[in-house]
Amino acid sequence: MAKGRILAVDDQRYFRELITGLLAREGFDVRTAGSGEEALQTLERERFDIVVTDLVMPGMSGSDLVSRIKARDPEQDVVVVTGVVDVRSAVDAMKVGASEYLLKPFDREALSKSLEAILQRRRLRTERDRLLAENIEYMADRSLFERSVALFATLSLEALSEKILDAFARELDAEGGVLWLASDTDDDRLLLAAVHGLVRGSEEPESLSREDLPIPLRDAGAVCCVGSSEDPEQAARPALWILLRASGRPDALIRLTDKRGGVPFDEVDRGCAERLSRFAEIALRNARHVRGIERRALQDPATGVHRLELLHDVLQREIERAARFGRAFSVARLRLLTEWRDPADSRDACEALVTSLRTRLRAADLLALAEDSSILVLLADTDALGAATFKRRVREWMRTSDSLRVGIGVASCPSDAGDWHSLERALDARLERDAGASAWEQTVAMRGVAAALTELLDEGSHESVETAMSLARLVLAEVGRHPRERNLFFFHPGAAFSTALSGFDARRAAESSTEVVVLAAAPARPPAEGRVSWVGPEQLPGCPPFAIHYGDGPPYALICSDKPGPEGMRLFHTNDRETVEALAFQLQRELRLPTLA
Repeated sequence: MAKGRILAVDDQRYFRELITGLLAREGFDVRTAGSGEEALQTLERERFDIVVTDLVMPGMSGSDLVSRIKARDPEQDVVVVTGVVDVRSAVDAMKVGASEYLLKPFDREALSKSLEAILQRRRLRTERDRLLAENIEYMADRSLFERSVALFATLSLEALSEKILDAFARELDAEGGVLWLASDTDDDRLLLAAVHGLVRGSEEPESLSREDLPIPLRDAGAVCCVGSSEDPEQAARPALWILLRASGRPDALIRLTDKRGGVPFDEVDRGCAERLSRFAEIALRNARHVRGIERRALQDPATGVHRLELLHDVLQREIERAARFGRAFSVARLRLLTEWRDPADSRDACEALVTSLRTRLRAADLLALAEDSSILVLLADTDALGAATFKRRVREWMRTSDSLRVGIGVASCPSDAGDWHSLERALDARLERDAGASAWEQTVAMRGVAAALTELLDEGSHESVETAMSLARLVLAEVGRHPRERNLFFFHPGAAFSTALSGFDARRAAESSTEVVVLAAAPARPPAEGRVSWVGPEQLPGCPPFAIHYGDGPPYALICSDKPGPEGMRLFHTNDRETVEALAFQLQRELRLPTLA
């Protein structure tokens, strides 16, 4: 095997044959070229370890040839050969990239040693590069291993979501990231769980469906794909999407943006993402498994409901999610009102209540037994409207029971409170008022909403027309003010509030979650946008003008006489939650509207 491949360049045939003979006897494979142009053509076709060129040649000089070779391949070694009088030119050639220079005349031993020294440096350089590449790969594998160990050590799904997103962002040099985690209650939904760096959680969608996934991830089964993310304030920017399938279904979706240096994500990034995703999926699977074990372990053996310790732990996580992402959840407290002399009868009644509740709850909802024997229900991803709907369904079910009498109170986070102690106080207060609230609901349902509103108006006081109009405008201004809040808003302007209606900008509700129902003739050109339903006022005959607002926002009901009298306008208004809630739900039923809650 030849020691190395040499290209000898000289315009004189004598020197070409001399170098060929000297080097061939030393075990080198030698090719020759008679000019710089011919040498460049040969280098286009073949690779050589060293180029040996004469410095003084007609046409392209040796120095020019060195410059051209180094421009084409900076790693190519070149040796220049010159006479004593041209040493300065040889030094100049060294400056433009020549590896060594030899003076004529030279002998075989000097030429061979010089070339072998260059080849040895080349081998050392190659070995150094190989070791450096291996070291870089080792460091990358070690970094991946350390991040994976951190993931495996985290068994809380919420904390794990943060760690997974941080690990991907660090591994891929992304300064922005979002992670949506699969819902416990809906296999088709992914809920916002974590944000990283240059991302505002309030501007990201709270949930995504399977249809929202990038097509390569949804239809082609890919782990990741390069796409774009629409920023609300900027143009589309490059993004890398990663889908984790820990349980064979979409378990988490990650979107990374703003790669450092402003460069786009490439195939190398995709490869890194795919390697890390395998560890992230295992960590997610472990965390979900542990959560299931915890829930099964912390159960009361008699009723099967979870112990209060688990509820408090889950509540704290839900409160943190609500504070960070504005996600709502609710808590209900149920207490048996029937008294039994025999404790066994009381225990049987509690078990019957639990059994019935289980058939009415979702997989993510949590039942827990409190110290006072009341039952607490955590309603995941449920706002104030959803909690009110749950309470009413429990009441309807209780009315069909001959033996069970149950009181119920509900409170929601963040609309009612942002910590457990405040939520618990709200629960207790509403449970105390439950008997009166239930009786009021039955009264409204029996008499109808028009009669109930008229009765409330009779309890009101006389106010000036200006006062009534100011209150109406104040209520209308609240519609759509907080887009994330889900509310019901019913407005019957009548003659009293007709001028307020003309200034009502229905489009304010276009991007909000408030459902608006107006009892008036629809305008000739209703707004193209907005969640507004127009209902004929004849559907509620004899009903005084009113505005009713109920949901995540503050509850409020305003009722007014249709025309002013000698003492002004008769006016009734209240922010009592039970009063407003009963009116809002009865309006839904009487107007035969779809269930909005």
